[in-house]
Amino acid sequence: MSHRSRRTRLVLVALAVLTLIGAVATGASAFVLLQLGRIERHELAGVLTSAPRQPVTAADVVIDQPTSIAANPDSETDAGADRNSEVTRGDGMTSVVDSSSDADSLDAVDLSAGEPVLPGGSTGENYLLVGTDSTLGLAPDDPLRNGHSDFSRLADVIMVIRLRDDGTVAMMSIPRDLAAEIAGTSDIAGTGVVAKINSAYNRDTTTAARAARLIDTVENNLGITLQHYVEVDFQAFLRLVDAVGGVTMSFDRPLRDQLKEDATDPADSRSGFFTPAGTHRLDGRQALAYVRSRHLEAQSGDGSWQRYGAWNDLARNDRQRAFMRIAAGQVAPALFANPLKLLSVLDIAADHVSASDTLGIVSDGRRLASEFSGIDFDADVEDYKLKLVDVHEPVRWSLGLDPGRAEHNQRVLDVFGGIGWDDIVESRVKVQVTGTGRHRLAAELAEIGFDAQAAGELPEGISEPPGRTVVYLAPVGRLAAGLLASHLLPVPEFAGYAELDATTVILHIGDEPPRTDPGYRRVDVPAAEQLVP
Repeated sequence: MSHRSRRTRLVLVALAVLTLIGAVATGASAFVLLQLGRIERHELAGVLTSAPRQPVTAADVVIDQPTSIAANPDSETDAGADRNSEVTRGDGMTSVVDSSSDADSLDAVDLSAGEPVLPGGSTGENYLLVGTDSTLGLAPDDPLRNGHSDFSRLADVIMVIRLRDDGTVAMMSIPRDLAAEIAGTSDIAGTGVVAKINSAYNRDTTTAARAARLIDTVENNLGITLQHYVEVDFQAFLRLVDAVGGVTMSFDRPLRDQLKEDATDPADSRSGFFTPAGTHRLDGRQALAYVRSRHLEAQSGDGSWQRYGAWNDLARNDRQRAFMRIAAGQVAPALFANPLKLLSVLDIAADHVSASDTLGIVSDGRRLASEFSGIDFDADVEDYKLKLVDVHEPVRWSLGLDPGRAEHNQRVLDVFGGIGWDDIVESRVKVQVTGTGRHRLAAELAEIGFDAQAAGELPEGISEPPGRTVVYLAPVGRLAAGLLASHLLPVPEFAGYAELDATTVILHIGDEPPRTDPGYRRVDVPAAEQLVP
């Protein structure tokens, strides 16, 4: 038998290694698909709502002035160099304008005035994340069993997470004690049962039915749409934190949950949570005790223990979102770089996570993994809180949306409808209507969505224009005025009035009142320096 050359042996070894790697990769892929296939999926596609089209905002209808179309003034560009700028049109497409050419190029942009503007496609989707308080799998003496049984199945955590197409994330907790009309409980008179919102989850016997009623209750009471549903339990949280090696947190003083009755050991608390001051790596058991703690106490300098923060579900909701943010920021990069940890997490998900059938196990799994691997959890995750008040009617010891902070709460909910916090939309524009037919026109504008009111005479300092329809705006009110004008035919004139703010305009109706149209058209609003009072 002839001896193989050293080079031949190296080639054979290399082929063997590549074959082994291929076999392992194939086995790992098969294992991933197997684990993903084990995740329980509920038939909820008929309950969940498709992502709505992106609402039109003032920025979509107001044509940029030439000064804003030009290249960035902070950049240094030679006079003879090409300076092209992108201009987003109302249809969502992008045009490139050569701002170094003659005025005809800018006039071409102005020619888009009057073009219809349609809502764009969806820019994100909402996930209803529910954490249930099932204690199956916990040790019989585990403090986390306090007040729970293996047969209880309550929605202990309710959270809406919006994943946007641009890679940013918005989070909002829904307090489980929020008073709400429970979906599917209306009687012949159309009156439904009002109860704490988490009770929508425990009125049915199957997970799919519980999820469906909770989804409908959230959508009906908060006016947001939900596209996906994900549910996890105590054990999932605990095992997931352990699987990734724990989560590091810093504490400026010793913390514990309130002691059990007659306890003397500082760690013998109601939830079992106790930590010294400093930076510590919490395992799954500690992390779960921390986020579920209801009665946190902090140790002061004299060694005594004092109440720490508010002892209510709102404070607990804040801790839950903060922990998720910290954990995701620490875990995501390492998880996607460590196949063994990823496979371990998939194994846990298969046992303790369920989802709606709107999620494609493989395709959406890959997409979500790609999105989360690129998120900056400090800069790209937005945390929103509803403003609430205690209410005792019709449900005792419950919470309600604060009527004194209605504008804030609506802005929070708008975020989960695709409207940015600072976007100008109809509901955020106040219109004072004066002149002929002001009551009718104010009613029509209110029907479109504006905060429109018929007013008396024009304010002092404004001379009534002879027979013309004019929109008066402040120098900072171009967007609000443009949004109003986009619904009026013909487009009115514009004039300045410095006493107004960015979202308040005056519409003075001339001899021929304009027609209103719920649709949108592109409008050209003069720059502040061109507005004549």
